Parts: sequence; structure tokens; C-alpha cells
Amino acid sequence: MSYSKDDEVKKAILDAALRVFRKWGLNKTTMEDVAREAGKGKSTLYYYYKSKEEIFYAVIILEMQLILEKVKKSIEGIVPGKEKLRQYIVSSLTEIKNATSIYSIVHDEMRGNRNLVDKLNEVFNSLEADFIKDILHQGVANNEFCFADEKELDLAAKVIIGIIHSMELYLFMENTDIEQIDMAAKLIANGI
Repeated sequence: MSYSKDDEVKKAILDAALRVFRKWGLNKTTMEDVAREAGKGKSTLYYYYKSKEEIFYAVIILEMQLILEKVKKSIEGIVPGKEKLRQYIVSSLTEIKNATSIYSIVHDEMRGNRNLVDKLNEVFNSLEADFIKDILHQGVANNEFCFADEKELDLAAKVIIGIIHSMELYLFMENTDIEQIDMAAKLIANGI
């Protein structure tokens, strides 16, 4: 994959922004801070991004996409739908847990910004839902999943995403036990 000069500049800006956001958070960070960290002029930042909120959004989306790519890679080659779903859930929760530095930034900064939360959820849930639907479709086609038929896969994917998000909150607030992550994934994939 080849990158254009614009792609390289954007990547440099986002990498610098991530470092600055980790250090200062969204509210205390300025465009000047990001420009300085990236070794660029403020005019360059404004050429690519209208505001620090737009940069923040781009950083979070990029981080979410990287997490999803890692998760997808972790389930390559797994054939049974139930096992693929179980591994997807475990990998997803583990990768999000490993990204605690970005998660803490997101959590702290987004508490008062419902609009941004909704926008990020919409993007990430859409990416995740399509992938989970593919797993469910495979499992239904192989008669592994009997909880839903083809017409219900959209709803089933949304429910699974909701459960995963609930588990993320539980793990970040209460627990770090990998055995509980695995048990929860088994319960979702196999039923009680």
C-alpha cells in the first residue's frame, strides 16, 4: 500500500496528536500543541483539520480501526462460527483493554460530549456489526447458531455489540480477570 504525501502528513499529525492528547487531554490541548509536536505549522493542521475536535475524532477512529484489524487478524483461519465468535469477543475485549491509554482519554474527554460519543459509536458499531454479521451468517449457514435466522442477523449483531460494550465497561471499572472474559465469550457464543 503506497501513501501519498497528504497521507503521510495526516499520519504525522495524528501520531503527534495522540501523544499530546495522552499527555494533556482534549480540553487542555491546543492546535499549537499538536503542530509543535508534529513539527508542522498551524496552517498545515488547519489545511487538513478544522479543529482539535476533528483531529481528536480522527485519532480515535484510527485507533478503533487498528483495534478491529488486530481482532480480525486474531480470528483468521478459525472455521467454526461459534469458536470464531468466541475468539472475536475475547480478542476484542483484550485489545480494548490493552489500549487503555487511548480509552482513558476517550472516557475522560467524552463524558460531557454526547454528540461526539454518538458519532464515534455510529462509526465503530457499523464496522463491528458488519463483521459480526458475517460470523453469524457463517454460523447460521453451518447450523451452529439456532438463536436467529438470516432475517434476524442485524438485530443479533447489535445485541452482541451491546453485550461486548457492557463487558468493556465492567472490565474497565471492576475487573481484569481474563478467565471471566473467556467465560463471558463462551456464554455468548454457546449459550447457557
